[in-house]
Amino acid sequence: MSTQFPLREKRKAATRKSLIRSAQVLFIKQGYEQTTLEEVAQHAGLHVQTLYRHFANKLELAAAGDEERLIRFRRAIQDPNQTETTFVFWRDWMLRAVTRLEQADGVENYREQMIELSGPAFISGHLIRIGLEYEDLLTESLARDFNLPAQGIGTPRLVAIMLWGVHSHVIRSHAKHEGFDFTSEAIRVIDSVEELFGHLVVKS
Repeated sequence: MSTQFPLREKRKAATRKSLIRSAQVLFIKQGYEQTTLEEVAQHAGLHVQTLYRHFANKLELAAAGDEERLIRFRRAIQDPNQTETTFVFWRDWMLRAVTRLEQADGVENYREQMIELSGPAFISGHLIRIGLEYEDLLTESLARDFNLPAQGIGTPRLVAIMLWGVHSHVIRSHAKHEGFDFTSEAIRVIDSVEELFGHLVVKS
């Protein structure tokens, strides 16, 4: 029984990943509104009832990729063994994320996906909520770096707003303009913010 359980969990995770990937492909190709859950399941080689065991509706499916990335980010930045400053951590995280993106989907596919999924108001609201959670996590991490309170609109919050807010601007620019150098611009922004506030870091 103990050997079967991990295998079952791996299969469950693989099925979920396949459904998320199929949804992303079809949302780009056909549009979010025009894509049915039956089509997503068929594209993944699964029955629609299997899809419903993982996702209650299409919005939940569309949001799943962002949710899983947020979970990984939260786990990493809150890891007690994490010793890098927030600036270094965020820069490395961005570089790894873009590398995975280029290897898996291609930057242009990501650009098309952002254009498609930023349209419906309920998805836009989801993206705003996700962004606020990233901002909160960055604020907490910066507060530890600066040895300052994380509550209120203090320096950690303001720096987090700069890091995430300009990051969001870079994503929107990438979504609107073909040939936009996502990686270079994102790293340039992080470097600029660190240049302004890096001297506040007291973390050893």
